[in-house]
Parts: sequence; C-alpha cells; structure tokens
Amino acid sequence: MKDKFNKLFFPNDHKTQHFKALDGLRGIAVVLVVLSHSSNNKIFIHETIDFHAVGKVGVYLFFVLSAYLLDRQIALAFMTKKSSVGYWKNYFIRRFLRIYPLFVIALILHGLSNLAGITTVIDRVIDIPLHMALLRGESIFWSIPVEFKYYLISPLIMWFCHKFLKWNAISLALVFILFLFTSIAIEVVFELPRVSTFKYFPIFIIGTVLSIYELLFKNYFQKKIKPRVFNSLGLIAFAIILITIPFYFEKLFGVKVNFQASIFYFPYAVLWGIILLSAKYGKGLIKYFLELKFLRFIGVISFSLYLFHMLVLNVVKQAEIPNQFKFYVFFITSIVFATLSYVIIERPLSKIKIYANEITEKDMRKTTANN
Repeated sequence: MKDKFNKLFFPNDHKTQHFKALDGLRGIAVVLVVLSHSSNNKIFIHETIDFHAVGKVGVYLFFVLSAYLLDRQIALAFMTKKSSVGYWKNYFIRRFLRIYPLFVIALILHGLSNLAGITTVIDRVIDIPLHMALLRGESIFWSIPVEFKYYLISPLIMWFCHKFLKWNAISLALVFILFLFTSIAIEVVFELPRVSTFKYFPIFIIGTVLSIYELLFKNYFQKKIKPRVFNSLGLIAFAIILITIPFYFEKLFGVKVNFQASIFYFPYAVLWGIILLSAKYGKGLIKYFLELKFLRFIGVISFSLYLFHMLVLNVVKQAEIPNQFKFYVFFITSIVFATLSYVIIERPLSKIKIYANEITEKDMRKTTANN
C-alpha cells in the first residue's frame, strides 16, 4: 500500500534532479491560499488563526517556483545544445496540458455550480470563453493567465540570454536589472490589468535569475556557502513573511498595511527565493519541514487544490454545519476532491511526452568538458 502511494504521488523521488523540499514548498504556497480564502469568509481553525489577505503571497511563491524550475530546464537545454524542435514541441505540449485542460474543467464546474444555486465568480455564460481566452481572471482564476503567458515569454528570455548575452554573468545581471526597473516603472505609471504577466514580472525575474546563476555557479552554492548560512537566511525570510500576515502585523505594530500593493511584489519574491535556496542547500529546520510527507503530498495535488477549493468553500459556507466544524469539513473535502482530480486528470496528462530525453546537469558538464 505504501509503495503504491509513493509510486502514485512521489514517482520522481529516485531522481537526483528531484528535490523533495520543493514539493513541500508548493504545499506551503497552496496552504496559504486555502487558509486565506477560508479566513476571508470567516471560516477559521480558531479565531486567533486569521490568514485573510495572504492568498496572493502564496501565489507569488508559485510564480517564483514556476520561473525557477522552467527556466532552469530551458537554460540547460540551450547550454547543452539540446534545444531541438522535439524539445520545444514537448515543452509547449506539456505546458499546455499541465494547466489548460484542468483550468477549463474548473471553469465549467464553477459555472454549473452557479446554475445549481451555489454562488461562484463564473455567473455568466460569457465568463467561460473570456477566461479561456486568458482575457479575464476572476477570484482564483486571475493567476492562470498570468502564469500561462509566462510559459510563452520564458523561452524568448532564455533564447535572448543564450544568443546575445552568452550566459555572461555581468551582462545577465545588467539586463535583468533593466527588466526589473522597467517593469516596476510601467506598473507604477499605467497600473496594468490584473491578468497582465508583465505586472508580476519582478516576481518571475527572481525565479529566472536564481535558475541561471545556480547553473553558472553551482560549485559556489554547494561548496562555498555553508548549509547553516542557507538555514539562517531561510528562517529569517520565513519569519518576515509570517510577520507581514495582516492580522498579526496589525496586532504587533498597530497599523494596517496593504501588503498586496505592487511595491511588495519584488520583496516577497526575494524572500521566497531565499527560502527556495534554503530548501535546496540547507540541512536544517526548513528543509526538514518542507520534506514532511503530508506537506509534500499537498504540494503534489496543489494545482487541483488551488482550482477546486473555492467550489468546496462555497458549498460549506451555505451548508448547515456548526461553525466550529466548517473549516475541517472544508479542508478535508477539498483535499479529497483535489486528490481525485490529480489521479484522474492531472497525472495521466503529465505522462504525455513526445520527447523522452531528460536534460540534466551531467549533460551540461559533458558539454563543458567537450568544449
């Protein structure tokens, strides 16, 4: 039974390129979203545990992780000269299948729920095609157009780094700083739409930069910086994120701050980036916590949990359930629903490949040696 469970939900644990703690990091991201939405609707584990208005912070972590993992693979493909036509076909098909089918199913289920008398954000027929065209993003659906469009932009950024910057560390730094300040300036002046990828570019940039510089200076990360340094920095970053949870920040300092303002995008991304490095290269509390099996399991089903938990929440809100039990009914039911979604839809789609060769850092070392 245990072996079947591990094979079903943790099939990549045997691979050296797979970092278990990053599964747990996804778990943290979706738990923040789920706790935020339940708190926003006055459904608490306890009245002193209030996570309202922190859902976006969890989504920022998703953005950093996506940029880091995707751009790392794309950079490796370019560096090892394996960015073939087959590679790009595989990339775009897998990115499409990773998000779009489940996204459409979630939209339809939200629409059907609304017809059944359970209020959802998909309350007009036109909402579904507008969301499918990535032109609208209501409630939880706002992040899908943002991330999906980054999947299209990311290869262009990596191609530019390869073709014109030749992976030169200084040139890369200057260009990314220019990207960063340009995107911040445009957002401040024009207040870009909620579904604009460029609006959140400072967040994606952190994941991209980490992926590139980690590949360029792998030995430095592994040998020059001691694990306890990563541990300490990760704990400090995590503590700062916890302190900025609005409910607790107001209790501690007596002031209200809108931490969802665009000025905080980049700082939050930096903090999550530090925690990501701590998860990979540290050997202390953060790594141990993120490798907990339950948290990793939540991370594996995180996309389904993200898309469907609001459906469950809307049902639980209207159900005649004692208030002290509502959160537990909501959380457990959401996990069950997300698990079924992962097993029936997500996992089968993730197995579809047209280009089977996996690019690893060994390929990069061989390429470097041959040159």
